[in-house]
Parts: sequence; C-alpha cells; structure tokens
Amino acid sequence: MAIAMTKGVRPKSNADVCIRCAACMAVCPVSRVTPLFPGPKQAGPGAERFRKTEGPSADPWIDLCIGCHLCDTVCSAGVNISELNLIAKAKYLDEKGMPFRDWLLTHISLFGRLGSLFSPVLNLLLKNPVIKWAAEALLKIDRRRELPGYQSPTFRQWFGGHHSTGKKKVAYFYGCYVNTNEVDVGKATVQVLEANGFEVILPPQRCCGIPMLGNGDFNGARKMGLWNVPSLLSTVRSGSDIVFSSTSCGHMIKHEYSRLLAIPNAEKVANHLYDLFEFLRNLKESGDLRALFKEMPLKVAYFAPCHLRSLGIGLPALEILRLIPGLEIDNIEADCCGLGGTFGFKKEKYEISQKIGKDLKEAIDRLSPEVILTDCEGCRMQIRHLTGLRVLHPIQILRDALS
Repeated sequence: MAIAMTKGVRPKSNADVCIRCAACMAVCPVSRVTPLFPGPKQAGPGAERFRKTEGPSADPWIDLCIGCHLCDTVCSAGVNISELNLIAKAKYLDEKGMPFRDWLLTHISLFGRLGSLFSPVLNLLLKNPVIKWAAEALLKIDRRRELPGYQSPTFRQWFGGHHSTGKKKVAYFYGCYVNTNEVDVGKATVQVLEANGFEVILPPQRCCGIPMLGNGDFNGARKMGLWNVPSLLSTVRSGSDIVFSSTSCGHMIKHEYSRLLAIPNAEKVANHLYDLFEFLRNLKESGDLRALFKEMPLKVAYFAPCHLRSLGIGLPALEILRLIPGLEIDNIEADCCGLGGTFGFKKEKYEISQKIGKDLKEAIDRLSPEVILTDCEGCRMQIRHLTGLRVLHPIQILRDALS
C-alpha cells in the first residue's frame, strides 16, 4: 500500500515550525468556498501532530485538498504544507482504498494511444448525454464536466514524420495531454524552438505521475518517476537541457521527484529542466531570442497557473508575449482556476470546483478578452468550461506571431 511502501522516502515533517499566522488560510481556494475543508493550517501542520502511522486516519476531509500549492508560496515559516497534505492523502488512501473512478482518472494516459486511434468515434461518445449520464451513475464523473477529446495523429506520431534541425539541441518533455489531446501545443513548441536555432529532440518519457500523486498514490507516482528520471538524465548527460510546456508536469519533475518521492538523480535532472517561457526568457536576456514578430491586433488575457507560481520563476510568458506588437495583453488577477487536475471531474467535488473558479470567471468578464492564455492544460479546460471562450497555450500565440 502507498504509505507502507513509501515510509522510507517520506520527507521529514516540519509541522512544529508553523507560527499560526494563517496566511495559508487566506489563500486556500477550497476552504474559501466550503466549510467541509478546515483549510491548510489545520489540514497540514495542525493535524500532523495527531497523525500516527499505525493508527486510523481521522482526516476524511483531507481528500478535499486541491493540490494547488498556494499555501506553500505564502508560508513565512517554510512549512511544507502541501507535502503534509499529500502524505495524509496517501494514508487515507491506504485505509479506504482507491475507487475505480479515481484509478481510471489517474491512469488515463494508459488509454491515450487507443483514444487517438479511435478518436472520431470516441469523441462523439464522450459528448453523448447518455454516456455522460452513465459515467455519472456508474463512476461518479460529473456529467456537466466536458470530457477532453482525443486527436489523431498523436504529437509523438507527428514528430516522427518531422525533421527537426538546428545548431543546438534542446529536449522537450511534452506530457500526456499534449501527446493525445492538444497536439498543436506540441507543434507550436517545436516550431518556436526551431525558429530560435534549436534542434528539438524527444527523450523517451511516460506520464509524469502528477495525477497519481494528487490522489495520494505515492507508489504509482514514484513508479513513473523511476522510469522517467534515467531517460531524462541520459538526455542531460548528452549535453541537452530539457523544456516543458505543462507547468504541472514541470513542477512534478522539478520538485516532487526529488523532494517528496526521493527518486535518485532527480535533482540532476531538475538542474537542467526549464519552463518553456523561462527558457525563452533566458535566450532574451542573453540576446539570443529571435524577437522578430509581426503585428498581432488581438486582445488577450493571461492567467498564471498555480503550479507556475509555485515554481518561483515569475511570469515569463507574460514578459515574452509583451514583445509582440499590437498584442493587448492583461494579467488576470485571480487565484486557482478550481479544476485541480482530476478534482473537478468528480461528482462530489464539481460544485466546489465551480465555486473556486467563480472569481476567475468574473475577472475574465471584467477584462472582456477575445482569447485567454494559460500554460496549464487543466486551467485551459476549466476556463473553457467557465467562459466558453477560446483558450490557448501562450506558445501558440507566440508561434502565430513569428514573422
């Protein structure tokens, strides 16, 4: 079981250094909208003092933690609140077991290739009201949530027929969702990197494991990391840095692999792993960014995902996009979008997800943009659901602006 097999790799608790300032409570998106979750201070350092590995869990509400990491970003004492919550989730998972619905949502990458192969038929089924009612009745996947459609060919298949060239090499961790559901994000990433003189390579890779970790499945997440790290380390040792376009995948590999899952050599990989726009910003600062952009008369709004903020690198996409002439871009002043990976698909959490996203929707309505931009695939899904607007990855706009 998860905790029983991961005791040796659990990080040391620093719950006792919590100073009770309640800054984490002020930013928690879940406790703000429902009394069912006591908030990160109580769920993390507060409850940690009473948790005993050998005893039963008293934390059924821990499953309401959305995993946004906002509590970590504001903690003045440096308490690893989100990690305490994840460990508690794993303990709770040991006791109650994982429902088939949760297993299915966390292992969706297993069916990606099959989904792409049968995408014309499968996409129609995913939109069918009868199928959605059945999914809610049998699996408790809320019928109001749009299920993402599959695309064919996959990004990996497209890249197999694409000849990438450049004076330097850079590797790309594209992630499951780009591979089977948002292929154009991967294409745009490759095209922008190539326009800046890089040959793009794709190291062998599997799901980063963040859906599993977010649901308390340490074993499943660590299994993914133990497969990915040797492949990525081989790429690093060959002389290539690695970029990621998904902030969730990037956060998982850069921070959770080493700090929470204790995967050997993960830090060596993390030292050469960059957010895509962080990488482009570095090129700009060194004078190597190709910044010849055509006029783009478009009003857009940018939303910074939670996992981007937890990386602590600022807002590099916003900095680069502001180089495009004619592009009117606003930064959306709102916190978590509310999807939380698999969180917002679950029937018992759908309303909470929507309430969290209400502030974001209202902020977007005030700005009246034509297009929304955000680096996270989950945020893109949620914003489309909340607003009905066109939502893109920032790299797609940057690719379209290349002259």
